[in-house]
Amino acid sequence: MGEFNLNLSTRPFPAYRVANLALLLFFVVISGVTIWQVYSFRHYSGLAKEIRDKEKAAREEKGSLTNTLNDLGTRLDRPVTKDKLAEIDFLNNLISRKHFSWTTVFANLEGVIPDNVHLSTVTPEILKDKVTLHLEIVCRSISDESEFIRRLQASPVFQDVIVSREESKGTGGAGDVGVDLTVTYFPEKTAPEATTPPALSTPARVSK
Repeated sequence: MGEFNLNLSTRPFPAYRVANLALLLFFVVISGVTIWQVYSFRHYSGLAKEIRDKEKAAREEKGSLTNTLNDLGTRLDRPVTKDKLAEIDFLNNLISRKHFSWTTVFANLEGVIPDNVHLSTVTPEILKDKVTLHLEIVCRSISDESEFIRRLQASPVFQDVIVSREESKGTGGAGDVGVDLTVTYFPEKTAPEATTPPALSTPARVSK
């Protein structure tokens, strides 16, 4: 009779099974990493495309706005447009001056001017959002000037006092002091009682 090589073991070749399981696990891990990489590539590729599309749209919008701005600038540079804008500014200035109350200005100044300070001139500079008063005054002394400036700064009607000239009219520090100054004026903050014109000791010369 011939010889038969039979393996009747219930768990044949256990070493091969361990190797197969390890290879299967490695394959599963590699497959998972590959799937994750594919997903990440598609996801970030989509984000990059979205960003590029937004950048392209932003460039196109910027170009459109630049063309519109250049077109408006060309129109505004026309002589007719400049004349119209100048006319509008002139009319607005007339309207502002029409509503400017000299009576209220002098009433407010009367409330802050000391006895030894005499007002010489008042010149308003009226802009659409601010009124500036240019004042020329004559003071008996430097201390009177300082007191006048202190009162202006303490008043809600006047702000931002700036002295542009200070000249003594006497010798040796004695005598009157001539002062030029500017102050921002807020007529809308006028006190209700300031409605009558002042009786100035020295008549003021109003410059328009």
